Amino acid sequence: MKSKVVKLCLRSVMFLVAISLLSGTFACLQAEEINWGKELKNWEGRELRIIMIADPWVDAFAVINPEFEKLTGARVTVDAYPYDGTHEKQIMVGAGRSTDYDVIVLDCPWVGEFAEVGYVEDLTPYMKASNPEVVAWDDYLEAYKTVATWKGEITGMPFGAYHVLFHYRKDLFGEAGFTPPKTLEEWKKIAAYFTNNPKYPGLYGTALNYFRGAPIGQAWFEYIWNVGGKPFESNYPGSPDPYADMTPKINSPEGREVVQLFIDMVKYGPPGVTSYAWDERATAFAMGKIATVSCWSARTPLFVDPARSEITDKFATAVVPPKKGVKSVPPLGGWVMGINKFGVQKDLAWDYIKWFTSIPIHKKFMKAKPVGGPPSRYSAMLDPELNKMFPWYKSIYESAKLTYEDCRPRIPESFEIIDTIGLYTSKAVGGELTAEKAMEEAEKKIKSVLATGGYYIRE
Repeated sequence: MKSKVVKLCLRSVMFLVAISLLSGTFACLQAEEINWGKELKNWEGRELRIIMIADPWVDAFAVINPEFEKLTGARVTVDAYPYDGTHEKQIMVGAGRSTDYDVIVLDCPWVGEFAEVGYVEDLTPYMKASNPEVVAWDDYLEAYKTVATWKGEITGMPFGAYHVLFHYRKDLFGEAGFTPPKTLEEWKKIAAYFTNNPKYPGLYGTALNYFRGAPIGQAWFEYIWNVGGKPFESNYPGSPDPYADMTPKINSPEGREVVQLFIDMVKYGPPGVTSYAWDERATAFAMGKIATVSCWSARTPLFVDPARSEITDKFATAVVPPKKGVKSVPPLGGWVMGINKFGVQKDLAWDYIKWFTSIPIHKKFMKAKPVGGPPSRYSAMLDPELNKMFPWYKSIYESAKLTYEDCRPRIPESFEIIDTIGLYTSKAVGGELTAEKAMEEAEKKIKSVLATGGYYIRE
């Protein structure tokens, strides 16, 4: 026990040192007010239109955008949709060469798809022509700079980096004598303990993303790394070329193990858990229905909002636990702002993007009420004020050091691949197929998709 306490103390000290050093590095950029009158043009009478995901932080745009409108005279309109609907509508905008939107907000796995078909601008020329202190490219998380880039082109400016964090009820863990699990095996035991336990009536152990399609498909990619597997032959942390050999490993022992994990964990969830997606599992945790949840950091601010949560001061976070003997690979996700290739207000779009993603405005995005955005910059992640407000930033920082930028494929076929795995994993969870048959069918279809795309696949 003493050694564990010492290790925890050392980690805390190291984190505080990192905050001190790195926040000092970027302090000059935060302390000096940017002269926006010089950096931005007058756009009086113009309307800027943005299409994006309706994630928890979307309301923060309504809080922050009036500042841009006052600076430039432009009016900003945001259209936000659910996940699948966002992708579908953005594809329609590009395919129809529509000028309806100026700024296209893309999920990381869609970057390759939109870049390959030419639906968004390469932002490199815009960045080179701008004040480097406003762009502050080196302030972004390394992995997040990678996911914003495709074949040497910067597809979008990062602004909402997501990391999957392990969330747990620290009050309940304290009562039961538990510490945050270091392995999936420990997590299972903890989830079992809190499920149907007379000491905790109405409480369940956890809830995973089970909803058919993208929700459970993305979840499969969250866990494949953490059981020691990989989805494709050359797709793994440290790979010199993650897409060189796309021979599918979906139907590997590890791929099937992930599906079996999902099946096994159903019994630790509330009634109806197999219909849960991102919002439902977060709500279950916020309402005190489950003791643990492994979910995206973009939803963590919901848990401290008294209007939406009953556990505001009763939870803590940790790095996601892997299988015993496997190194944790916390999943990375999030959103980037791109410029519509067919838009007619590209300079206005860039003015908005460089303004919104700048260091001072990014910090305002974190602090916005009721729910701010997640940190994408080191200056925000290691900001002492923000760390005091949002103690889970420490877990994000630890996760960022372990994450893998290609944890979900970023090739043009990504959406179809994730959806396919989601479909067949869902069938296994629902008892329609065994884990083995589900992954066999998924791999067969994905192999066909990759072959059509011209990827190298070993026979």
